[in-house]
Amino acid sequence: MNRILVTTDGSELGQHALSHAQGLAQALGAELIVLSIQTDPLVPVYGEYAYAMPTPTETMDEMKAGLEHLLHERVPEGKIMVERAQGRHVSRAILDVAREEGAQMIVMTTHGRSGLGRALLGSVAQAVAQHAAVPVLLIKGDQGPVAWGKSATASSSAT
Repeated sequence: MNRILVTTDGSELGQHALSHAQGLAQALGAELIVLSIQTDPLVPVYGEYAYAMPTPTETMDEMKAGLEHLLHERVPEGKIMVERAQGRHVSRAILDVAREEGAQMIVMTTHGRSGLGRALLGSVAQAVAQHAAVPVLLIKGDQGPVAWGKSATASSSAT
């Protein structure tokens, strides 16, 4: 495996997958690609169960600068990508970039919504996992990073 794509929306939860992906990429000697999708502005929806995602207030350059700062500190060897959704669902944009970049795995955090929230908002993670042509590693927000290196394998086989 030589390319791992990790997604983030810039939030603390969105960046949680980065630690997992970084450890996995280092253990496998893989290139890490960090992707953030800038969503399209939505027309406000009104109603009892309506939900409108906030309009992005950052420009593409501001998003990329924020990710570059994050990566410079945490993953200096990673590649940074900020893409516009351009009318696509976020999951489709992620899948398109994964295909274009030749990613062999996708790592992303899941919000863990269920019930009505999931029905109304959908699940980007579920859609990516369902339609991806490569393995998808979903990280729950409360899961700590895994030690992917050789020492973790050696200690688990010794028991």
